[in-house]
Amino acid sequence: MQPNRPIETDILLLGAGHAHLEVLRRFAMRPEPGVRLTLVGREPETPYSGMLPALIRGECTVEEAHIDLAPLATAAGARLILAEAISIDLAGRTIGLIGRPPISFDLLSINIGGIPAMPAGGGIPVKPIGGFLQRLNALEAALPPDSRIAVIGGGAGGVELALALAVRFRGQPKVVLVSSTAEPLAAAPPAARKIARAALVEAGVELASGVVAGALAGGVLPLSDGSALDATAALWATGVVAQRFLLESGLTCDPAGCVVVDAALRSVSHDFVFAAGDCAAFGRPKSGVWAVRAGAPLAENLRLAARGHAPKPWKPQRGALAILGLGDGRAVAWRNGMAVSGRAVWRLKDWIDRRWMRMYKDMRMPTDPADPMRCGGCGAKVGAEVLAGALAALPGAPEERDDAAVLRPPPGQLLVQSVDHFRAFLDDPFVFGQVAAAHALSDIHAMGAKPWTALAIASVPYASGAKMRAELTAMLLGATQVLTADGCSLVGGHSAEAAESALGFAVTGLAEPGRVLRKSGLRIGDILILTKPLGTGIVLAGHMRGLAKAAWLQAAIASMCRSNADAARIFLAHRASACTDVTGFGLAGHLGEMLTASELSAVLRIDAIPLLPGALLLSEQGVESTLAPDNGRVLAGIDADPRTALLIDPQTSGGLLAGVAPARADACLAALLAAGMQAAAIGTVEAAGERLMRLDRG
Repeated sequence: MQPNRPIETDILLLGAGHAHLEVLRRFAMRPEPGVRLTLVGREPETPYSGMLPALIRGECTVEEAHIDLAPLATAAGARLILAEAISIDLAGRTIGLIGRPPISFDLLSINIGGIPAMPAGGGIPVKPIGGFLQRLNALEAALPPDSRIAVIGGGAGGVELALALAVRFRGQPKVVLVSSTAEPLAAAPPAARKIARAALVEAGVELASGVVAGALAGGVLPLSDGSALDATAALWATGVVAQRFLLESGLTCDPAGCVVVDAALRSVSHDFVFAAGDCAAFGRPKSGVWAVRAGAPLAENLRLAARGHAPKPWKPQRGALAILGLGDGRAVAWRNGMAVSGRAVWRLKDWIDRRWMRMYKDMRMPTDPADPMRCGGCGAKVGAEVLAGALAALPGAPEERDDAAVLRPPPGQLLVQSVDHFRAFLDDPFVFGQVAAAHALSDIHAMGAKPWTALAIASVPYASGAKMRAELTAMLLGATQVLTADGCSLVGGHSAEAAESALGFAVTGLAEPGRVLRKSGLRIGDILILTKPLGTGIVLAGHMRGLAKAAWLQAAIASMCRSNADAARIFLAHRASACTDVTGFGLAGHLGEMLTASELSAVLRIDAIPLLPGALLLSEQGVESTLAPDNGRVLAGIDADPRTALLIDPQTSGGLLAGVAPARADACLAALLAAGMQAAAIGTVEAAGERLMRLDRG
């Protein structure tokens, strides 16, 4: 029997806005049985808009102002898909994404923010914030002397941005605030407007009020009164409009393209769609405070909808405390027509912001509840309809399929065969399929063979037929992308139901006699060259514990998805004496196999070994993969430390390790680097000694 809880409802959280962060937090604290969460985010880290001015002023770091999505998603048990959405198919209940297959859902929640209303090509939009920060840094580096930056928008966001830039630039370049209202901060009470205006004047910010700006062109910003401003750049912090695909989807939207929702934050036209934040129209001003407060009722209503119950109306308070940073350790706050300012107000704002951030940065993964038992063996096979639907979605799939593949090897070619299989360690089935395929092909490449055919061994968690088909299809589409790129055909396979997703491949390659690379064959003096950085095992283990940053996970995924085909081709061209792929036994284990087979020893230059981002830091924190202790026996007698721990870290879809004659090593390494690999010469083969390997720590 296989324990498993059926997946009954897929909730897709589109966008990593403030409301969705709270949804994840609440589901982490109280998981919903039968519900699978999927978060689709454009970037691995989401910025907190409340700390953007402080970040611009240099009062906090980028890390302090951003929430890493990977640990939070892990704590909530949510799948994390890092991709940009471009469409919504409401009839098919799928989201179209750039560079990968669509993702299906039962319930959809949209929290993707908006973009400033501005003329096309008229300047730099402040939102999305992630892109704005990158463009601001590039702009600052290229600004000529005596330049001027125009901030368009006299609301709280524009005022706070102008003040933050004034502190950052200290008068060079100059900052001008363009407001369509008679004075900035028109929606605030008079006392707050007076304080903000005084702060702008004190900071040296020029004011252009009561005018509407046009598109910046040729260093000139036209204004609606017929005048113009000389400006090097225009930063737009005006009212937001939604991304066009929301309106194009058929959802009822307001004139700005924002999804019209009722008091329960549910679309007025489609009851399986919810929305919050700047992309939603629900009768409140576009403000971060309402996006934050919408998180709790949104989470509760998504639960109710998943259970088939009617959602509850949200009744937010009429007004909210607004706090605006003035710079130099001061802020102004107002509510109900009253305003106060000073350093104590700034300290209050900073405390509120940092407390809010801690709620999402300090989440820990909960203990999984016991799952009900389900049959194993043939009783756990995926149904024929599920398998047929998944295979039909693959490019080039034959119309007729037999129970086994019939192959005719080319005359004179050697068959090289291998098999690999593992359970899902990533929550994105498409990317997991890519990694599984690249990993399975690695043994073929390590022997200098060309991949020919593959048989899949796949399992998916029990759910409805449509959900299982979608999961299996995504895995196989990802795998097929890698297989096809390496010239390998998926000719069949076996699928089953299991407690969790798993995927593997039996692969066959073709090699020319006399050109097969083996583990044996190293020669004294050979230079050992590694083609990929180490650390996938530690990064994945850290991710499972919610300790790995999303950027570290992305780097590990990019490395794992890369095929070793180019590396094998280059090693063959430079007549490598021996080769292996670095996988489950770690670098030390696989090198030990080569040295034992060749009856030689080696010295490793440990500081020359490339490492994945975050791998050493996680190792210093004591993170290790479960197989690492068994791998460690090969380093008996060698002093252990966080860096040597990476030598025994099991690698998923790791690089190739080869010995190359000294006369050809430099050219070989140069070719690998030119092909885009993070390759390095990491050691030298020596005559057999007391130990298989020793470490050079110099």
